Amino acid sequence: MEKDLREKVNKRIATLQGLMTLAFILLTGWLFGLQVLDLSGYKAKGIAIRSTDSPTLRGNILDRNGIKLATDEMTYEVYAHPCEYSSKRPPEYLAEILSPALCMPKEEVLAKLKSKKRNIITLKKEVNRTSAEKIRKLGLREISVGTINRRFYPQGNIASHIIGYYSYLSKNSIGIENTGKGKLESITDTESVQRKANGDIIFDFDTDVNNITKKQKGEDITLTIDASVQYICEKELANTIKETKAERGTVIVEDVTNGEILAYASYPNFDPNKFWEASQFDMKNWSLTDIYPPGSTFKIITVATAIDLGVLNEYSKVPDSGKMAIDKFVIRNHDLDKHPNPGMITLDYLFEHSSNVGSANIALMLDKDSYYSKLREFGFGQKTGIDLTAESMGLLPKPITWYKSRHASMGYGYGASVTAIQMISAISAIANGGVWTTPHVIKYSAEELPKHVQTRQVISPETAHSVTRLLAKSIANGYTPLNLEKYTTCAKTGTSRKNVTSGAAVYASAIGYFPASAPKVAIYVVVDSPKTGVDYGGTIASPLFRKIATEVGTLLNIPSDKG
Repeated sequence: MEKDLREKVNKRIATLQGLMTLAFILLTGWLFGLQVLDLSGYKAKGIAIRSTDSPTLRGNILDRNGIKLATDEMTYEVYAHPCEYSSKRPPEYLAEILSPALCMPKEEVLAKLKSKKRNIITLKKEVNRTSAEKIRKLGLREISVGTINRRFYPQGNIASHIIGYYSYLSKNSIGIENTGKGKLESITDTESVQRKANGDIIFDFDTDVNNITKKQKGEDITLTIDASVQYICEKELANTIKETKAERGTVIVEDVTNGEILAYASYPNFDPNKFWEASQFDMKNWSLTDIYPPGSTFKIITVATAIDLGVLNEYSKVPDSGKMAIDKFVIRNHDLDKHPNPGMITLDYLFEHSSNVGSANIALMLDKDSYYSKLREFGFGQKTGIDLTAESMGLLPKPITWYKSRHASMGYGYGASVTAIQMISAISAIANGGVWTTPHVIKYSAEELPKHVQTRQVISPETAHSVTRLLAKSIANGYTPLNLEKYTTCAKTGTSRKNVTSGAAVYASAIGYFPASAPKVAIYVVVDSPKTGVDYGGTIASPLFRKIATEVGTLLNIPSDKG
């Protein structure tokens, strides 16, 4: 019995030893595969965890003269790690020595240090470099300093609707920060490096020291905007808005020879450094997204179309009875009391007195389809293609919907709804010898230009010159702020009702270009809903146009064409 029991026990021990040996062999094989062969890819995973790309900066956004409008700056954040607190360095001690470096009251620092809401406590954001270095030199394991990029806009509100904003935290962006993202973030030689837990780089034989130590930065974008012209436009526009208690407004200055936008001011605006404080109303570039009836400024387009189609010439006269009834509507001139029945009027008289009846009669002389086609060529009813987001197409009804009163009202700026950028692009085409050019705010290289900027001959050079002479004559004949001291101006005012039936608020506008002898710049001014009593383009927009045009002429060194 004893012998059998002993043999049975020995067999069990042998079996157990065998199993243990097998387990040991399997464990050894598993560890070998894990640590040497890396069958599960833990080495790659570890490298991935430790790896980060070299710090990258977005490119700068510059004005046409190299002034920085947007750039990156390095800022620092200071964190506390409660798990590292000790009896030797309690929160009270840490608050005492951190308070001077953080420029914060000791009590405030202590309150944050004692916060139990998170494992990592943010003590302060946007700490300057000097303070960050002081804190690092303290050598506190309970405190760490993080480095972050922040997008900074040195000129504040200037051109905020054009530049937009970029957030490193949320990665959200608008404006050029959005449309130019590909270029601003275009970095081709970034190097991924491995780092220790404290952020130090782990070097190996393949590490390119030169590449990882240099700053990685995207390409700069240069705008067509002139910061000085932009500043003048924004300042004068804001003053006018406040003086007239208007809701909003815009001023656009375009180089008529190439479609470059020299200034694009829209009110209200916002500070992109604090974009989170701005409302949607402030951030929306309404002059690009919203449409409105242009009013009498559109008469320039009507006359240009009629001349180009051969219906009129520069010396033609058109009937003006002061008022006329069409369908159920009555069209009246604004100066009906002074000029009840002007009779046959010249085209420069039409511009000078802003004749609605004369313009309506010209529109009715035009074939609907031909008129519509010419308006499309001028860019109405479609996007201009400007290099900004959220552009509206405007509203240009198809000719089949043009009952007689709509056909007539098209002539004086009520049949279509436009955007501000459509209007200035169309007028710039007339100033540029009839050549329409895609408006743009980015300064493109010679290679890039054909991809982004298109041109087309909208009207003949002869037609353009005729309209230029007519506009210049109408300004010279009248007593208007649009008559500049140094330049022969080609311009027209406009007043359009926001609600035709109620006749309440208006859009007061003025558009034009100068010098007439060799047009260089076009300016468009729109003030939405002024509330000063006499709210017309001639009383509200014209003085603003004059102030801006005078400054622009000086800033751009445009030679005078007046003796």
